[in-house]
Amino acid sequence: MYSEEAEAEEYESMANTHPIVGAASLPSPGPKPTDVRNVIMMVSDGFGPASETFARAYVEQSEKYPINYMSILDKILVGSSRTRSSDSFVTDSAPGAVCFASARKTYNTAIGVDDNTKPIGTNMEAAHRLGYKTGLVVKSYITDATPSAFAAHAATRQMMDLIAEQMGGLTNLGQNVDLMFGGGRCQFIGNSTKGSCRTDDRDVWGEMGKNGWSLMSTNDEFKSLTTSPKLPLMGLFDLGNIPYVMDYKINDVPTLPQMAKKAIDILAEASKDSSQGFYMMIEGSRIDHGGHDNDLGTHLKEILEYWETIKIVSDYIDEHPDTVMVSTSDHECGGLTLGRDNQYWVYPLVYSNQTMSQQVSCQNYLKLPVEKRGQYVTETMLPVHLGLSNVTAAKASVVLKATSQSSCLLAMSDALAVDANIMWTSLGHTGVDVNLYAKGKHTEELAGNHENTDIGMWLSKMLGVDLNDATERIKDVNVFQYPYTKPNSTYAFIPSLDYYHK
Repeated sequence: MYSEEAEAEEYESMANTHPIVGAASLPSPGPKPTDVRNVIMMVSDGFGPASETFARAYVEQSEKYPINYMSILDKILVGSSRTRSSDSFVTDSAPGAVCFASARKTYNTAIGVDDNTKPIGTNMEAAHRLGYKTGLVVKSYITDATPSAFAAHAATRQMMDLIAEQMGGLTNLGQNVDLMFGGGRCQFIGNSTKGSCRTDDRDVWGEMGKNGWSLMSTNDEFKSLTTSPKLPLMGLFDLGNIPYVMDYKINDVPTLPQMAKKAIDILAEASKDSSQGFYMMIEGSRIDHGGHDNDLGTHLKEILEYWETIKIVSDYIDEHPDTVMVSTSDHECGGLTLGRDNQYWVYPLVYSNQTMSQQVSCQNYLKLPVEKRGQYVTETMLPVHLGLSNVTAAKASVVLKATSQSSCLLAMSDALAVDANIMWTSLGHTGVDVNLYAKGKHTEELAGNHENTDIGMWLSKMLGVDLNDATERIKDVNVFQYPYTKPNSTYAFIPSLDYYHK
């Protein structure tokens, strides 16, 4: 029977077992299961329930599947995750990932620190010290919010110079990751070198090589990798983000499924004779960027690539039942809605002929002299890049008014969104719950609705790591690249669209 007293007792109990904020210490996650050897955390950055619904509808219609078709994610849906940070109902990716890595809430932009900017240990650092082989596979900068939350500590995610040094094992944090695949090589080369995005001239890339890292930057080098390369290994295949799926044809880079498969094979081989297995995080990073661009065609292709990656991991678990996987999002991005303007229909296949991301198309447009933009819009951007069969003067005129990357992206987005009858409500993140997927033993523990910190605790339990001990070990790590005071505002980090493509 309901009573206020009973409810109060229940909430008090929950407060004692759920690490809602950066508490001094965390409760024990419980004993490690003896039948779990390998743990894979998958993060579909910026991927909300509406995006999964749209992707399913698109595939169902394009492949002419029956109405009860389920995606590979639908088949392993176990619950949902709440996404708020400690200072806002709408989280930034950084504290979202900290919840998975350190099982604590923290403020927007924080990387591996608590609400008081004190360093907190991660389950990847703790796992590495126990003897696990560890890895990070992403399509973003390797120093971006999600990967760095597992292996670095900075007062704000914008301190990427410091984060690169920490992830490269060049600080008193030490080396905690055995394998890293992704983008963002510009953060590791000095600013006197073309393409650098560092604020200083430190050659982190060269220092890592001298310290024993195997380093690679091309797809040919990636393709030549065996399953037993010299570790630690880092492959950064673009100065910036790994390109969108939509733009692979104009870039020679490994895909997310290829990187994930290679990383699993390498870490499995490296740990085969060890008492411990491997722990890795795989991120579909650019699902989020497509949401920020309000580019549903590109967003969709990133989701489908993530599905392919899920299939690779799922197949591995079928063959290695001592492996577990959990997949969820740090947040939703873009506020996608299916249906708009009181019209009760959606046409997913409007996006079937898009051939280039809006990001690249708009960059090309803005490089042109004004007098050449009209022809480019009517002959290339709208009919070829977006695949529009009905290029109207009205649609072309909206694009031609664009004088910045953001205004161009919005104009291109509307050109398809109206025909598809979908709508975006934001250029940023939203605060909705996201879906929670899992496969393997003990994943029934994730059924239902969870705080995102619960996922971090579950991962720590599967690994058998002590996050309090991990925090004690790194308490003297420097988290400041420059003087920084945590903002009091809940709107601590509102990036421009250009931030995601820098």
